[in-house]
Amino acid sequence: MPPRRQYRETRYAYATVLPVVLIVALFTLYPFAFALLTSLREVVLYRPWSQPFVGLKNYLDVVRSEFFVASWQHTLTFVAWAVPLATLLGFAVAHLLNARTPLAPLLNVVILLPWAIPTVISGIIWAWIFNSSYGAFNGALYSLGLIDSYLPWLSRPRSALACVLFAHIWKEVPLTSILYLAALQAIPEELYDAARVDGAGALAALRRITVPLVLPTTLIVLVYETMVGIVTFDLLYVMTGGGPAGATSLISYYLYNSMFVAFNFGQGAALAVLLALALVALIALYLRLLRSEEIYAT
Repeated sequence: MPPRRQYRETRYAYATVLPVVLIVALFTLYPFAFALLTSLREVVLYRPWSQPFVGLKNYLDVVRSEFFVASWQHTLTFVAWAVPLATLLGFAVAHLLNARTPLAPLLNVVILLPWAIPTVISGIIWAWIFNSSYGAFNGALYSLGLIDSYLPWLSRPRSALACVLFAHIWKEVPLTSILYLAALQAIPEELYDAARVDGAGALAALRRITVPLVLPTTLIVLVYETMVGIVTFDLLYVMTGGGPAGATSLISYYLYNSMFVAFNFGQGAALAVLLALALVALIALYLRLLRSEEIYAT
């Protein structure tokens, strides 16, 4: 290719890509850089005229706070249950949808329904269901004779976190199911036919064919569900408001309180930066553990 033509093509490529890069930088890099600068200053809403540079003081204050450790404990507990359950249930539901039974169209609608409902509306619905006075969950248990009186599910620390977790999984399983369904439908049927000819059972086909071939999808699901689980806020805000006694106060709720209750934007920005770094570390760990190429090679 002549040098002049190559130069023109290179310049055209940069000219077409540069606007996209600038837009992405505007909506991703700039907010992060602004948060990073804010976290190094004492920015309090009721003292807008004074924003002195304080270095790492905001980071030290939030890390030393008693709420920091407690909120991370609640967050990790929540994520430790939410990610495996949403992944496994999504995988199982995708198998059910992939069976192509006469009920498949109806199941598709039923499965997708929770995903179509806004999260805040989902939170209100589940708050009604778990209500201690008139909730349908208490009514069902009482009718079956499993409880003698209505229980305050959202007013007890352990049961409140479990209720939020249940609502979160109900909301997330449709997405993981659709992702796994797309991955399952991309697997050539000939592989299963060859496995059956070789005498492989359903479990062996699942372990040797299905699981390795949906591994890239599993990586996406794990990364996405981990991020969603850590930053979950709207559902717990509607259902429990962070209570009782802070039992459902995840790290996102601690960040919200620092920003919009204490109006300490400096500490809130420090928490946001720490949260972003934690997410990056977790994603890097997932990528390290689930290198599909290496697993295929074995």
